[in-house]
Amino acid sequence: MKKKFLKKIVAVVAALSMTTTVMAAGSIVGAIDMPKVSASQGKVTLQKVTAGMYEPEVQAVVDKLNAAKAGATVKEAFGGELPNVINLYNADGLQMEAIDMSAYKFLSPVMDLQITDVEPTAENPVKVTFVVNNMTENMEVDVLHLCAEHEWEVLEGEKISSNQVAADFHSASPVALIYKMKSSELGTDAISPQTGEREMWPVALAAVVFMGTGIFAVVKRRKTV
Repeated sequence: MKKKFLKKIVAVVAALSMTTTVMAAGSIVGAIDMPKVSASQGKVTLQKVTAGMYEPEVQAVVDKLNAAKAGATVKEAFGGELPNVINLYNADGLQMEAIDMSAYKFLSPVMDLQITDVEPTAENPVKVTFVVNNMTENMEVDVLHLCAEHEWEVLEGEKISSNQVAADFHSASPVALIYKMKSSELGTDAISPQTGEREMWPVALAAVVFMGTGIFAVVKRRKTV
């Protein structure tokens, strides 16, 4: 009887551990509401990157970024192909040189952004607003962008609402939303950046402790009897 009880407890703990892993891992696929993208002028479209969409050299890098392991930093995703210098821009131009890409992680896959009926330039940028369903209060969201002039760069993000962020584009090409965490630390009631769901590991940990205490009590009682 004792062995059967212990086996049941072990099975429950294992199931909780698996659930916790799945909930924490999450996925960035589908986190961006692509049809709801909007622009300050012209027409904008946002879609998934497909095979052969870009020149072979660009396609290879984009595919590599989209194949990066979950939780990889932007620097890790680029690997040896990370440009020596990636600068930060906004509507006023260059803001910071050689920013640290190891501080950023992906909030979205690399996507194809097209702006028509107007030509975005440095003098006439187009503000594009994204609907980001996995953005949280603890994130600073920017945009990784392959610029026709600067090559890979980061565009400064502007938070519009709890699930909207905008950036000023001076050209249009592959883009990905990236984020870095704010200086404040997350508590145990944290929200997973990948899923937008509250993480389950504190609940699972409490359950494991509770069941462990139960096991000890049962064993102790049986010894006493």
